[in-house]
Amino acid sequence: MHLFNQTIDSFSGQVADLAIGLNLDIFESNIVNLLLLGGGIFKLGSQALSESLTDRQEKILSTIQDSEERLKAAVQRLEESEKQLTQSQIAITSLNSEAEATAKQVKSAILADGKSEIERLSSMAKKSNCNN
Repeated sequence: MHLFNQTIDSFSGQVADLAIGLNLDIFESNIVNLLLLGGGIFKLGSQALSESLTDRQEKILSTIQDSEERLKAAVQRLEESEKQLTQSQIAITSLNSEAEATAKQVKSAILADGKSEIERLSSMAKKSNCNN
């Protein structure tokens, strides 16, 4: 902490004495070197950056196209499933109608058989009562 305080005191003393100023000599202050370095980085970096951005754009477009294709396939499968569901519901309705009709026919047949059996038993009972 002591070193920090000394540094701050030294800096504030230099500012107060106006020992810190702007150096306008461009060669001594390395402005030319900094400009050359910045220009070189911009020239070399911009090409690599544009290639990277182009690759990234192609990947994104490819991913979007794949997603659209998967969406179309999913929609198609959904439509097929809905069509199969509709056909299944029609078949179930038809089977229910047929089952009800068959049940009514079986019921009628059983009732008719039961009536004929009752009549047969009644007539046999009457014959046996008459014979006694």
